[in-house]
Amino acid sequence: MTVGSAVWRNYSQAELDRQYNSRATVPDVSVYLHDYAARTVRAKAQLVCHESLPYGAGPDELLDIYPASQAAAPVMVFFHGGDWRTLSKNDSGFAAPAFVESGAVFVTPDFTLVPEATLPRMGNQVSRALLWLAKNVTAYGGDPHRIHVAGHSSGANLVGQCLMMDWKADFGAAADLIKSALMISGLGDLEPVRLSFRNQKLSLSAAVAAQVSLLKQTPATQCPLLVAVGERETDDYRLQSRELRSYWQAHGNIAELMELRGRHHFDAVIEWSDPASALFKASRALMN
Repeated sequence: MTVGSAVWRNYSQAELDRQYNSRATVPDVSVYLHDYAARTVRAKAQLVCHESLPYGAGPDELLDIYPASQAAAPVMVFFHGGDWRTLSKNDSGFAAPAFVESGAVFVTPDFTLVPEATLPRMGNQVSRALLWLAKNVTAYGGDPHRIHVAGHSSGANLVGQCLMMDWKADFGAAADLIKSALMISGLGDLEPVRLSFRNQKLSLSAAVAAQVSLLKQTPATQCPLLVAVGERETDDYRLQSRELRSYWQAHGNIAELMELRGRHHFDAVIEWSDPASALFKASRALMN
């Protein structure tokens, strides 16, 4: 491969497309997508769940709250993945049993997807979901001063967008509205996504890709960050995870990287839902 053929880092177009084709890393991605949904159905049967509470006026601006058994509990808000194009809160409650049983409130918001929404609009929606929770989660047993965020894959990008928010200046909220963040199988820079085959569906411009990329912006939030990536994910996903940790540390924050042994892009998040896993324990510890 010549230097002239490089599209991103030292990758040719074909290799870049391979690096960002997570679905090709497993034989059948539908197995995992169906598993997310089935686990969410079981969680809703097992736990109390306040479904489809509106946090805004839009038809997709709804969230599910799985309350803890005691009041003033810490709150974990999970943003689902799906390439910004698929999945919903109905596929995203699989970690609720682990968190609720550990004494936390678990929340899964919906947001409008591509092509109806842009990535910045999604970031605005989930930020308004957090603001709604800060005002209303007490009624569901949550502590509005102990809100934590997590996201998987494209949902991790939404976590990154939330870390760019100046909550006090832009919204009149507490500057430390987010107490900790977790990014699972996420990306800090969407430029390689823009340059890959995936942009046929996303239609990202260079300006928008930079606008929503945490590695290209100065964070306005300070909190601990946990980054997790599967051992079997592609090289560039793992490299971006290392870059996220270093970037967050360089801005004076605590950051930890966990590489999940034997895990790939689609089951790394399932490990988070296991209360016996090191990832769950590390995530839950940040909430204390």
